[in-house]
Amino acid sequence: MTVIQDAAQCTVRRGLTDARGRVPLREVFPGSSDGGFSDPSEVVPGRDAADPARCAGKLPPDPHCEVILPWTGLSSDESFITASGAQRVVDGYLLTMPQQAGNEAPPESSPGTRVVTYRLLDLVAGDPGGLVDYLDLAFRTCAQARESTVAGTVAGAEALVGTVRSEYGAGSARVVLLTRGSHVVWATIDGGGWKTGQREHAVRVLAARLL
Repeated sequence: MTVIQDAAQCTVRRGLTDARGRVPLREVFPGSSDGGFSDPSEVVPGRDAADPARCAGKLPPDPHCEVILPWTGLSSDESFITASGAQRVVDGYLLTMPQQAGNEAPPESSPGTRVVTYRLLDLVAGDPGGLVDYLDLAFRTCAQARESTVAGTVAGAEALVGTVRSEYGAGSARVVLLTRGSHVVWATIDGGGWKTGQREHAVRVLAARLL
């Protein structure tokens, strides 16, 4: 009789277990009259995550700039989470658009749209998978990112800021990599509705809430 092996459980998605990972829409977009956000959830390693035969995933030696952030070229998000060695991953999405744009208008059609997407990763102490070094190289190579003091309100946080192609008709979008100890956050600041100082404010909120 052939034994049928259970499907590998490399990751598990669940509701947030604490408040860190939630970013209030009104803090990122003060005074906004319309908007939406995704209710963030977290992904943690599954029972088979430590078995490389069942849960393969390895960071490449060099970034693949032709694919989307974080430029790993891995075939699935599950592979990335396994390769990163993250103990917890949280994704979030926040959007605001002018009230006159109407609820039925697609966000990318409104020049006043502002969008923030973010990912938080909690790593094993010491980052044995080398994710921080990989992301540092990837952001510098694929987004021409440079050091920034934009997150200076959070003690000990380091930041890289670069640009990528906009998904919301703005020409370019800003990408930010924030690191503090075993916590890593990257964010994309997109859309054409940003005014002077608003992007920096959004990044400071992310740093304060997530790191």
